[in-house]
Amino acid sequence: MALKFGPGAMVAAAFIGPGTLTTATAAGASNGLSLAWTILLALIATLVLQELAVRSSLSTQRDLAVLARDFGGAQWGRWLIAPLIVAAIGVGNAAYQSGNLSGAAIGLTRFLPDQFTHVVLGISLIAAGLIMTNRYRWLERVLVALVLLMALLFVGLSLSLLPELFTLSPRRLMPSFRPQDGLLVLALIGTTIVPYNLFLHATAARRRWQNTPLSEALQEARWESFVAISMGAIITLAIMAVAAVLLESPSNQSVLNALIDRVDDRLPGFGGPLIAIGLFAAGFSSALAAPVAASWAVCGALGLSPAERSTAFKTVALLVLGVGTGLALVASRPQALIVTAQAANAMLLPVVAGILLLIANSQLIPHPWRNGKLANALAASIILLVIAIAGTKLAALLSAN
Repeated sequence: MALKFGPGAMVAAAFIGPGTLTTATAAGASNGLSLAWTILLALIATLVLQELAVRSSLSTQRDLAVLARDFGGAQWGRWLIAPLIVAAIGVGNAAYQSGNLSGAAIGLTRFLPDQFTHVVLGISLIAAGLIMTNRYRWLERVLVALVLLMALLFVGLSLSLLPELFTLSPRRLMPSFRPQDGLLVLALIGTTIVPYNLFLHATAARRRWQNTPLSEALQEARWESFVAISMGAIITLAIMAVAAVLLESPSNQSVLNALIDRVDDRLPGFGGPLIAIGLFAAGFSSALAAPVAASWAVCGALGLSPAERSTAFKTVALLVLGVGTGLALVASRPQALIVTAQAANAMLLPVVAGILLLIANSQLIPHPWRNGKLANALAASIILLVIAIAGTKLAALLSAN
């Protein structure tokens, strides 16, 4: 089968943002590769849930948010399902957006020291203008290209550091999980299995393969998603490995600034600046994608027009952008905000995944394309596991107080 990158590659690019870079770096610096199992878990979960979303949308030729509203019916869809989607995607994306803007600003302030607030405001205003004029797609392509360059740097650097990686203590290499690592584990899950990506992927796949026979469309979509999302997981693991080697010693710097400095030490003159530019590009591209995806989901759930030129669509997108900007500006520790936003994302995941699982088993989906026992078991296990990890973290916080 010829591989044509499309919606799956867009999903992979979306989760390689400031959240992934920050959380993978923090995990590698503090724990080595002992939390690498989380990336494998998140990869499997992402593939399972994205497949459910794409199959549901392609088999009905309806967006995921519209399916969710229809699933609830006239009453439950309006008063229960729609508010849940608004809370999980709309409000959740506003928090996620704050991390995108903070990450982009951290990257750019490498060249504009002490200008964090001005950079956040500038990026937000540019993003708002591009959303209002519906002209953001051309810039996204440039930003994604810069992110790919950064990703290639991490993969190459991680391979060159393998001899040093294998000299680390067994404690930093063997899989482990401690209650105090709960926030990092949730953040690694939340930055990979991004709830808004379920809606983004479903809509993009429906548009991409709307004139293709369903069985052929699903086959292409599944294969393309598997390759692209697996590459995203490999890049995340490479970032963690680089941080495990270069940031093993304690540092009084924030993890991102320390990482940029250590990479620049290894690759003088271009390593550090390329990481900073890639971080800016990853944050800016995600800052454009998150409000758009949130608007698709919220407008669909509320029965409003999801057309990108409609007033409702632009209003929701600008609200998400505005709240995210406010959170980014008031945060005293931007990188802590990024990790916390990813963890919050993971805590919201069971709500969205639960709705998706119900839809995939409902009469809205034509019988041959409904969930089977294996798909149900995998999706339910993912939901229960995320709930268990979140419960462990909450229990640790309560016992500490």
